[in-house]
Amino acid sequence: MKFTAKGLITLFVTSSALFLTPMKSDAQVNMKRLAQVAKSCQKDVYSFDYYKQMGFDSTSQINYLLNDNNEQNISGCIQSRYHYSLILDKFPELASTGEILPGYPGSVAVGQLAKLFNDDNYYGKGGRVRLLDCIIANDTSSSICQGSLSILDSHQGRDSKYKDYTNLVQHYLPYVCPSCVVAHDEVSGSQEAILKAFIERFLKLDKPQRREVISLLGDEDEAIQLRRSLDNESEKAVEEYRETRARVQQQEQERRRRELLGN
Repeated sequence: MKFTAKGLITLFVTSSALFLTPMKSDAQVNMKRLAQVAKSCQKDVYSFDYYKQMGFDSTSQINYLLNDNNEQNISGCIQSRYHYSLILDKFPELASTGEILPGYPGSVAVGQLAKLFNDDNYYGKGGRVRLLDCIIANDTSSSICQGSLSILDSHQGRDSKYKDYTNLVQHYLPYVCPSCVVAHDEVSGSQEAILKAFIERFLKLDKPQRREVISLLGDEDEAIQLRRSLDNESEKAVEEYRETRARVQQQEQERRRRELLGN
């Protein structure tokens, strides 16, 4: 890994500096939450063992993941983890909804779907996916479920495995739930199997929990706006991190200059 001791110190200081950064009057970002997320991402994105947890078994592939696009990986991790933390904060009951597959919590599935449902590359702002209609049909092969399947296919093909990837920046699961990556790769026809498991788990929830899930994943304007607001805050969190990191690096550069020149 190509990280100097001073580089790692800078990363650590960045997350510490986030705790001390005052909230901007127009900012939505929770700086304490961001600092915690940034610290965890800095630890895991550079960890060989973290990738092994996900089933990556090729040393050369893991080394590639460790050394390629590290800043993008950190940003992707922060955005995903911050987003998921917002989901759990707003809907704490989701943590008790159980697993849709062994090692794949239902709360993570909700977070992933909420993130992907708002992907402008596929459905545009305010796109309707008709998840509730799909759940009512309870048939993942029906046409009514194609919107949900297409969303789940947005970054991986139907039978693709995460362990075949060399770039995880665009993905939600790897930096939120390593065991979910393993669960995903162990089922055939991954996206259809996951959607089916999600529907089965949804139907086992009590009605208040069902309403809670649909208030986030439904097609109503309120649900769409909620997903958009979660996305916006997560994106702002990454911006805050980058700004803080740049400021810390500049301060470090100035300190070294003073040491060198004696000013």
